[in-house]
Amino acid sequence: MLGSMPFRRGAKRAEAEPGQGDAAAEEPAPGPADAAPRRWLTWRRALAASVLVMAAAAGLAYLQKDRIAPEVADTLRATIGDERTARVESWFFALEDRVHKVKYRLLGGETTPFATEEVRVAYVAKEPPRTVVVWAGKRGLDSGPNPDAFLPVPMTFPATRQLRPHPEPGEGAWTTAGLPRTSPTDPLMAKTFFRPDPSRPYALVGVLLVDARRVRLHMVAGTVDPGGSRGVKGPGVIPKEDVGKLVAAWNGGFKGDHGNFGMVAHGLEFQRLRNGLATVCTKKDGTFVMGEYGRDVTWDPATMDACRQNAVLLVDRGEVSKRTAEGNDTWGYVQVNSAEFITWRSAIGVTKEGHLLVAAGNSLSAETLAKALWAAGAEYAMQLDINSPYVLTALFFPQPDGTVKPERFMEAMPDSPGRFLRVQERDFMYLVLDESRYR
Repeated sequence: MLGSMPFRRGAKRAEAEPGQGDAAAEEPAPGPADAAPRRWLTWRRALAASVLVMAAAAGLAYLQKDRIAPEVADTLRATIGDERTARVESWFFALEDRVHKVKYRLLGGETTPFATEEVRVAYVAKEPPRTVVVWAGKRGLDSGPNPDAFLPVPMTFPATRQLRPHPEPGEGAWTTAGLPRTSPTDPLMAKTFFRPDPSRPYALVGVLLVDARRVRLHMVAGTVDPGGSRGVKGPGVIPKEDVGKLVAAWNGGFKGDHGNFGMVAHGLEFQRLRNGLATVCTKKDGTFVMGEYGRDVTWDPATMDACRQNAVLLVDRGEVSKRTAEGNDTWGYVQVNSAEFITWRSAIGVTKEGHLLVAAGNSLSAETLAKALWAAGAEYAMQLDINSPYVLTALFFPQPDGTVKPERFMEAMPDSPGRFLRVQERDFMYLVLDESRYR
């Protein structure tokens, strides 16, 4: 009994004085001096979270810039106008160029635009064997060999020019590796690359050389550009009968209102052809011509099938054009000097022997793109579209079932090469295998 007394007294005291027990268990209510640090701590966390969210959003936007850039640009043009949008683009390209330079200094960069980890196996249908008939007799040429029994001379690769004192391995050297329907002994196509800007060693221009005797060039107007503003719409799609013979396809020129560069195709005028502009035209006999409109090329409805213009010549008569450094609207449609925009650019050209060149590369000005085409042996060259994701060249590998598999010409090219197999809003060009003039 006595042993339990202290416990029972303590219990009674606890019951008799409940206020003291609650006060001991609870913390004192915060005063004004204690509330400020808590609010400050809350705002700091909120600010940090906001910064993280914005950084994540910015990083995601940068990764998806190729997808969202066209929509952003079109929205800006509709709200602030073409000139102001061009200035915003110039600021963006300048900032992006600085980022690329810092990234290259810290991490280095690619040394070739064709690096790939995949091994490509090209399927090539075997042609039936040929029979060579040789006549022996006294009648000489009248009984000579059948000229149709001999294959033509393979394409000769043009001599390239060195742009740097220390070129990378493979730079300026033609190769047939990894190209469809071609081999070292039977070259339908060849490729090489150049680094035309000493201040930007990461700027790589891939150049595709195609034997013009064995292909046919086609131009397709898009469903919106270049004639949409004039109410003239194109088909925007490759005809089904050409899909199985596809060799390559690439983007066309600027939007219709961006310079109003001419285009005639499908029996329609999408934009008026104008003198003084770089022009490529396809003929009804399967050949093509390139030069300055009004001087080297003029429209002839009896012999021509299609023409496309875009700015002025990059390479003119075997020399880099002096106009590549011009500003104003020479290389675009605004007063901002778009010739100095450092961005993705594309072009086509023709060698002195008449073979086709298709080129594209990152971090280029109009001048450095021209130098790359000149180094590849272009006699004439014209710029096509610029910026990503518009710049794209696709190669088509034939499959055993008769279909074709599209692949990017350069690994770093944005967008899917399969886009040329779908209906396009913007114009583009493509090649099909056509050896009727070759064999």
